[in-house]
Amino acid sequence: MKKPLEQQVVVIAGASSGIGRATARAAGARGAQVVVSARNGDALDAAVAEVEAAGSRGLAITADTTSAADNEALCARAVERFGRIDTFVCSIMITVYAEVEELDAEELRRVMDVNFLGRFHAYRAALPHLQASRGTFVDVNSGLSYRGIPLQAAYCASKAAGRAFFESARVEQQKHRTGVDISLILPGGINTPQFDRGRQKLGLQPQPVPPIYQRELVAEAVLHCCEHPQRELPVTWASQKLLWGQKLSPRAGDLVLRRNGWKGQTTGEPKPVGSPDNLWETIPADPGAHGRFDETAKVSSAWTQARIRLGKAGSAAALAAPALAALISYHGLTKRR
Repeated sequence: MKKPLEQQVVVIAGASSGIGRATARAAGARGAQVVVSARNGDALDAAVAEVEAAGSRGLAITADTTSAADNEALCARAVERFGRIDTFVCSIMITVYAEVEELDAEELRRVMDVNFLGRFHAYRAALPHLQASRGTFVDVNSGLSYRGIPLQAAYCASKAAGRAFFESARVEQQKHRTGVDISLILPGGINTPQFDRGRQKLGLQPQPVPPIYQRELVAEAVLHCCEHPQRELPVTWASQKLLWGQKLSPRAGDLVLRRNGWKGQTTGEPKPVGSPDNLWETIPADPGAHGRFDETAKVSSAWTQARIRLGKAGSAAALAAPALAALISYHGLTKRR
């Protein structure tokens, strides 16, 4: 049994913007003591101000996720300030929008270094503290850990590596009965500032694959797993549909992506190649939690709410009709193929 959130100390790596930032704010509003970490010190200070405005206590620690020493220091300072770590949330990510033949080895190595090895360093640093508290490691992963898509080979590969890594780690903790749970959050397309900050070689403005949802929906799923860990929690119906479609017919997925995989990932607006990005260095100033898609982003997902409130079996029963429709759609694509 995990502690109620208002009794927890929650550490969030990657809390300067987007999902991590929204999670920090929501955790503070629920009474948790929150430690936030990222490379952008100004954004972290703003995140702590939001936590404290919500009535809780926060601590900002500037750290580079690719550094084992920085991760060790992050956990040590969190314990020094608040006495323990009950949940560690890993919400770090960078990406490069490019076809594989345009992707440099150094860029791929950097994405893997942050998105995969950064998770390894965070997990290794947090594990002794989570074993002491019988706590939870929550990884904000992606539905794309199950399905690679064009233009994001580096990102998809790094997320798939993280998913497999945590499958191994989860069984190890179960074998040793440490009480440490590992939850993976698998979002679909989410409105965050990353789409203005990631490197792109398209000459076009990137966007999440529609439908686009607000980041608070993911934050709610993360906080649910802080108290009630789930092995994997897809967030948004689009993410769940992708997972089921991949299991049912990967070739149908190939067909859909050949038709929509390029145009679905950009707004069509021009953006110069070489625009500032956060691949190697953070971009100054505070980006906040929101991206540029507030006007079109959905604020709720019936599937996710059912999954959180009713559990896996209950949500399947509650939403059997759209699930059946999705399976029929994929079957139809396969037949036409």
